[in-house]
Amino acid sequence: MTMTPTLSPTMRDFLDADPGMRSDPRLALDPPWLKAQILNTPAHLDYSGTAKLVMDVQRAGGRIVSGTDQPEPMYLHAELLSYVRFGMTPYEALRTSTVTPANFLGLDAGVIAPGKLADIVLVEGDPLLDIANTSKVKRVIANGRMFTIDDLVSGKAKDAPR
Repeated sequence: MTMTPTLSPTMRDFLDADPGMRSDPRLALDPPWLKAQILNTPAHLDYSGTAKLVMDVQRAGGRIVSGTDQPEPMYLHAELLSYVRFGMTPYEALRTSTVTPANFLGLDAGVIAPGKLADIVLVEGDPLLDIANTSKVKRVIANGRMFTIDDLVSGKAKDAPR
């Protein structure tokens, strides 16, 4: 079984864990309605049943693939934080966004290894120690080119990933 829980409302927990994200320049790229939705997400909801379901699926050998139906990447970081709070290790949570979906889709990607397809995100801090560090993106290597966050936010990089 493959499951994508899509826990979008956990954005409030994510912003509470890292209040600096409320002023992240990447939010300026969002339309005003989405930025307002992110910044005004209601208080934490009870996810105990969802947490149990997600962890039961994982423990039974099912694949958890992180994802969101929201058009803002910050929701994916919130999703990873939720997985760790549910009981996954940061390593297991990272796999839900890398190797697990690549394997599911039959892609020769998802890990950094010789001969593999790879776009790489360089972050500040170690996400294996604190999964919230995944949101502290400093550079992105995509299609063999390196971009800074300023390049991506300013739109100066014409062929940068979106």
